[in-house]
Amino acid sequence: MADAAFRTRLFRFVDAYPALDSDAEVEEHLRAEFEGVELPTWFGAGLGLTKTVPGGARLSAAVARRGIDRMARQFVVGTDEAEVARAVGDLWRRRTAATVDLLGEHTHSESEADRYAARLSGIVESLGAAARTWPPDERLERDDLGPVPRAGVSVKVTALASAFTPLTAEQGIERAAHRLLPVLRRAADLGVSVCFDMERYEEKELTHRLFRRVLAVPGMENLHAGIVVQAYLRDSPDDLDELAAWARGRRIPVSVRLVKGAYWDTETTEAAARGWPSPVFEHKAETDANYERLASRLLGHHGALRAAFATHNLRSLAAAIVDARSMGIGDDGYEVQLLYGMAEPVHEAVRRSGLRLRVYAPMGELVPGMAYLVRRLLENTSNESFVRHHFAEGEDLDKLVEAPGAGPLPGPGRAARRAATDPGSPGTYSPEPAAEWRRPEVMHAFAAAVEAEFGRPARRVEALVAGETVRTAGTIVSVDPADPSSVVAEAAACGADEVRAAVEAAVEAAKGWGATAPAQRAAVLFAGAEKMRSRRFELAALEVRETGKGWADADADVCEAIDYCEYYGRRMLALAAGGDVQSPPGEDNALVYRGRGVCAVVSPWNFPLAIPAGMVCAALVTGNSVVLKPAEQAPAVAFELAKVLAESGLPRGVLSLLPGTGEEAGAALVSHPQVDTIAFTGSRAVGLGILESAAHRQAGRRSIPRVVAELGGKNAIVVDSDADLDEVVPAVVASAFGFAGQKCSAASRLVAVGQVHDAVLERVVEAARSLVIGPTRHPGSQLGPVIDAEAHERLRRAARRAPEVGRVVLDVSEVSRPGWFVGPVVVADVDPASWLATDELFGPVLATFLAPDFPSALEMANRTDYALTAGVFTRSASHVRLAASVLRAGNVYVNRAITGAVVGRQPFGGSGMSGVGSKAGGPDYLVQFCDPQVVAENTVRQGFAPQQPAPRAAPADAGAEVGYKPHDASSRGLGTKGPRWPRQGVA
Repeated sequence: MADAAFRTRLFRFVDAYPALDSDAEVEEHLRAEFEGVELPTWFGAGLGLTKTVPGGARLSAAVARRGIDRMARQFVVGTDEAEVARAVGDLWRRRTAATVDLLGEHTHSESEADRYAARLSGIVESLGAAARTWPPDERLERDDLGPVPRAGVSVKVTALASAFTPLTAEQGIERAAHRLLPVLRRAADLGVSVCFDMERYEEKELTHRLFRRVLAVPGMENLHAGIVVQAYLRDSPDDLDELAAWARGRRIPVSVRLVKGAYWDTETTEAAARGWPSPVFEHKAETDANYERLASRLLGHHGALRAAFATHNLRSLAAAIVDARSMGIGDDGYEVQLLYGMAEPVHEAVRRSGLRLRVYAPMGELVPGMAYLVRRLLENTSNESFVRHHFAEGEDLDKLVEAPGAGPLPGPGRAARRAATDPGSPGTYSPEPAAEWRRPEVMHAFAAAVEAEFGRPARRVEALVAGETVRTAGTIVSVDPADPSSVVAEAAACGADEVRAAVEAAVEAAKGWGATAPAQRAAVLFAGAEKMRSRRFELAALEVRETGKGWADADADVCEAIDYCEYYGRRMLALAAGGDVQSPPGEDNALVYRGRGVCAVVSPWNFPLAIPAGMVCAALVTGNSVVLKPAEQAPAVAFELAKVLAESGLPRGVLSLLPGTGEEAGAALVSHPQVDTIAFTGSRAVGLGILESAAHRQAGRRSIPRVVAELGGKNAIVVDSDADLDEVVPAVVASAFGFAGQKCSAASRLVAVGQVHDAVLERVVEAARSLVIGPTRHPGSQLGPVIDAEAHERLRRAARRAPEVGRVVLDVSEVSRPGWFVGPVVVADVDPASWLATDELFGPVLATFLAPDFPSALEMANRTDYALTAGVFTRSASHVRLAASVLRAGNVYVNRAITGAVVGRQPFGGSGMSGVGSKAGGPDYLVQFCDPQVVAENTVRQGFAPQQPAPRAAPADAGAEVGYKPHDASSRGLGTKGPRWPRQGVA
């Protein structure tokens, strides 16, 4: 286990093991996982049996199964209520109390939450009845504050509601309380204690709110209840003090189980990836030091709180005991808690010392318990684990019990507003962090912005031509799709006349703008990013109202718009230095990129700020003037983009805004002979029409229009037979039904392999059925409206026709409330040749298919004209490699949702009928808006050749190398001119 690579691969195999049904699958996973890894001799020899011994594969698989089963049984106290009651009774007779924890932490539907509550109720009944038969033990059933329940259960509160998240907090807490209160009442009657477990930081605040709510209900006065406090959290001292202040009024003290915390890797990885301040201490010594300080603080609240010290670090336990004794609290005034099956010598030492010992005893089957098992293994073999250092490595005890070497502990992290980018020294690009909804101040600020937006009167959106506002005779009205009677904006309805005027103005503006220094153009984008950053929640709230986006989706859209400004600004600085070309002696060659002239941008409504911002800013920063025709459903958001860029220093006339219909303004714009580039995102039919129009010869054209088009998809998620369904289900639901399925990257097909098909289908259906449908003005709405009446009718018609081509297993398309709401529809056994399998519907409709094996599933996923996004869920390393090489899609996602591409991390765009052009948010995108030009100068004068200049230095923010690297031509007397420019992107 000291070898990090081996350890990681082993745990990946252990994680996948429960889903493997045959010896051949076990052997295949072993081989695929450990290929290329240096193995211990015994391990390598075991794998070698598969080739050298008859039946070797079966033997290796059997050994693996035996080893894993032994480990699981070591940590799991039993699989059913009767077995657990017997085992806990045996522990009691060995002078050890127990708290039983139900394994199975992932709940994605209300039916799963019901099952968890039923299991919890059953174990409370079983333990309550069994405990009455156990012999008396004064040490275990009484402390200095009074009686202590003989038996206890630990509750995973996230398993009590499918919507236990910050944005859905109200219904999550309501549903969890509804299921939990009957269990708590019965536990109080039977004398069983209940401890609220703590999981990820995201649910911490909600768990505390639920705890206080249910304990405030009449009848809970007799309940022995407790809650976990995690010492690795920086704000844990505040949590403990607030808990103590609240608990002082209770007749029975609240128990606090003080732990170090088991999700450190998850918390640090997520915070780093999202750009959030980490909620946990960075160093183990800081966590250990905080644990000791919290232990002292907890003992200081003795009487209001009962202390339970849960750790296997002997130094931490000893420090708590010494503190208790120094405060005059006897050894019966607290208890020590340890994990069942781990470091048994410590258990024995605690018992011999006369201390009250309680073990945390998981119950359940191996499959749902595997996540718990892996975490325990990770803790046991961590390089910084006390158990590992002492029991496995024999490190000196005196050294191990030294005080933690930590100075002043850092307080809770708070998100700092990012500084505006300095155009002269832009630094490295990193994405704008999404809103951290788990922080109450963020929720309150966004809620205020939403209420302010919904309280506004309708906006007036004028056209902008040559820097002047233009009124039109007609208007286009955008409405709140959740309440079509509520007008969001009245916009100009531009036609051919306005298009002609805008393009003429753009032709003139392009001359001066194209000659502007690239650094100045980039500075406009950087300023635009800062303007949007300062108005972020205001812009997102407008999206909530005008397009029905949920809070998280709306905020993410504004973040993406900011990212395009920051990313393309830096890319332009690199592009401005020129391309990489060779220059032999006596010749100076330069490759430069110039704007093409006038760019027409036709943008969609589903990403009303990000997509137009990306296309407009790419064209602007490369020196083009732009005429933007936004979607008629979202003119107000587009107007805000134009206003931001104008306020950021963009010269008047460089950007024109033409609200109007696609049939009039859009058609006139893309066919105008003086348009040099067309950037379009929308339907396949319209996109193909634009491509055909661009190919026609037309009087007055001086360039062949270049078309950059993204045309949608019919995206598939493939689920392998060994996939972790606890990961699959939320990812499929988010990908298929997020923003009501109105993302071009959304999942509309689900292909499942073999026996996993029925299980994943059932769980996806139940999770989709549990979604809260409602206006996105409220954060708890998980599925909002579709965009307009046409989409509403088209999707409901598709749902009515679905039985013709498949078996409808869920149909919530008819929603009885005002607004354009269409609930989730899931259709199984779909005819692969039918319209439901091939046509893009752009809504919450999911078609599912059964594949006999993984290669067949990939083939089925590829059976479409589109090639935009695809996903695969598998725990086989070889299948990951196969999917990456075979799946036909511009973006392939492995073991994650297929929506939510981030600029610079997952450049977005497809092939096939999903579009043409390089990926948005990627290193090649800007080149499409440029005409490359080579200037070759003969530098020899009268036989004199100047000394060859040294290559130019790359800018400081450049990053890693990109582009083509010239061959070493020194033997031919060739030199090079120009740098090999670094790739911008991943932070």
